[in-house]
Amino acid sequence: MLYEYKAGIDKMSADPSNTMDDSYEQHFVRSFIRKERHERLLFELTTPKKRYDGVSRFCHQAGEFLDPAKIVMAGEDLDREAAFAEFVQAHDELCLVLSPDFFTDEQFLPLKDAVRQAVMCFDAVLIIGKSFAVVFGEVMKGGRGKYLLSDSKLD
Repeated sequence: MLYEYKAGIDKMSADPSNTMDDSYEQHFVRSFIRKERHERLLFELTTPKKRYDGVSRFCHQAGEFLDPAKIVMAGEDLDREAAFAEFVQAHDELCLVLSPDFFTDEQFLPLKDAVRQAVMCFDAVLIIGKSFAVVFGEVMKGGRGKYLLSDSKLD
């Protein structure tokens, strides 16, 4: 199931049951990014001409952007860990997928499908849910950084 997406929308309206008042980008930046990086990254994510560079730069430097207090799991083998698989099964909701890869970018997919697509994509991928985010860095020499972030205790 694929839903249309417009960058910087005021409501997370692709999912009619969603009650968040902020856009996906605003939620992601406010919840998971270090405060000193908020303004610039949000500008890039919500500006069509800057979006590609913003997503790409973030994914190449995710460790510098992410709030360490929000990282629940991390590692190159994250997608193969049992705890991560359980999390994905328990959180079957529509998520926004952002990526410098134009075939992957700006899609709304169920979490399990978004993770499957991220694993197969060589480029960086951000998966943004209502209370969590999953970051897959770009496939590079030396490994691929992967993070599960949550703005609350995991169920």
